[in-house]
Amino acid sequence: MKKYFVVAYILLITAACSLPFVGMICGWGAKSTENRTMTGLPDLYTAEEDRIDPNLNYTAELGEYYSDNFGFRQELVTAHSWLNETVFGRSSNEKTVVGKRGWYYLSETIDDYTGVSALSDRGIYRLQKTLDLMNEFSEEGNITFVFFVVPNKNSIYPEYMPDSIMASEKPSNLDRLNKAMRARLYFLDVKSVLVKSAKDRTRYIYLKNDSHWNNIGALAAYNALQENLNLRIEKYDYMPIDESKLYISQTEISGDLTTMLYPSLTKTDIQYELGLPKNFSSNKPLTNMMDPEINTTCQGRYYNIICYRDSFFNAFIPINSNAFAKARYTRTAKTSPYDLNAAKTGDYNIAVVEIAERNLPNVLYSAPIMDAPRVESPAVTRRRYAEQHCSFVDDGESFIFNGEIGDWAEIRTESNIYIELRSSKDKSYYYEAFPICSGDSYADNGFSAHISKYNLKNDEYRIFLHVGNREASRYTELTLN
Repeated sequence: MKKYFVVAYILLITAACSLPFVGMICGWGAKSTENRTMTGLPDLYTAEEDRIDPNLNYTAELGEYYSDNFGFRQELVTAHSWLNETVFGRSSNEKTVVGKRGWYYLSETIDDYTGVSALSDRGIYRLQKTLDLMNEFSEEGNITFVFFVVPNKNSIYPEYMPDSIMASEKPSNLDRLNKAMRARLYFLDVKSVLVKSAKDRTRYIYLKNDSHWNNIGALAAYNALQENLNLRIEKYDYMPIDESKLYISQTEISGDLTTMLYPSLTKTDIQYELGLPKNFSSNKPLTNMMDPEINTTCQGRYYNIICYRDSFFNAFIPINSNAFAKARYTRTAKTSPYDLNAAKTGDYNIAVVEIAERNLPNVLYSAPIMDAPRVESPAVTRRRYAEQHCSFVDDGESFIFNGEIGDWAEIRTESNIYIELRSSKDKSYYYEAFPICSGDSYADNGFSAHISKYNLKNDEYRIFLHVGNREASRYTELTLN
């Protein structure tokens, strides 16, 4: 009897282990619902320039293929997630955090919540200086500039975070930036708007199963933007939306977080439909709100707006597009800098930059594409004969500089950076650089600049780097790489 039991046990384990492979062979694997491309079947050979060589990475690639495509993958992932959440109260997916009372959070926001991703005081100043330069550039082109940060869900609803994750007692990057930018009209403090909105209503303004706000949260931010523009633009065609006059209905949607955890189940969340009329038209059907470029037009409106945005704007676009004659929504990412030259050349009156709180350091990852502002000569206290290198590109229209400042400069929290172009006749032109080294958000000694050649004479220029402020600075000559 014992022998039969052992044989049955072995057969059962063998069948269980074989089931995913058999399911894949028989085509019983469910289609993935993840927001990524699943690994395809690798090739045995690689072909390059009329040569056919064995694929030396075949076994590794085959393993990745099997990991993504084994039979009953979604059902097994779902079962694993259910077991982890029900028994252990934790997530089986590294991208999600299981909270209290049916709330889920994006794990990418945890570093902000715990303070791990805190910028230095210099980093906060670099954000402030970068935004100031973007605003100045926009104003020179008669463009009203607005910058706002959409808070992480756990910044608005921290009470549903698991007790195992401790919130930092220190102010977050966003809170510190809000304090530093309080006097600047172009900076829209959306966090304060949403915190107040969350306290004043019974409806939630973020989705429980998703990493984003819902339509109610997007509407609150839209009204705050309209108030900001109405305050700053004379005779602005102000178009707020009174929520109390809307016929708001409920619908059920699936969230991005629970879809990752439970791909074979439909775990729904409540979305609020605002019942707004669609007065705008788009250049193509809005079937994918994550398209890199979305353009809309609306008759009867006056102002044109360009928005540099992320996925939080998916709910914002249908609300916002009724308010502007022409709207352009450009999706940005960490490695794609804000192209403010496009705002100047595209007949736009308003430029809005929106970014999620978790991605706030990404503002310092790549310098915006815009001409560096011409400034007066900074006062100089002393020259340093130090070796200072930087990358240099002449693209025909601009000189592009990028680098990190050496120890000779003694950079302080509020140090600014200037580039001097000195002609063969000792005539100098000064430009303020962004405090950014492209490719490193946390490099407090970085600098970069696009200097337009439009007003420069064709000459041989010596190039110097100044660090300090308008009253005192140190400088050295640049060696270009």
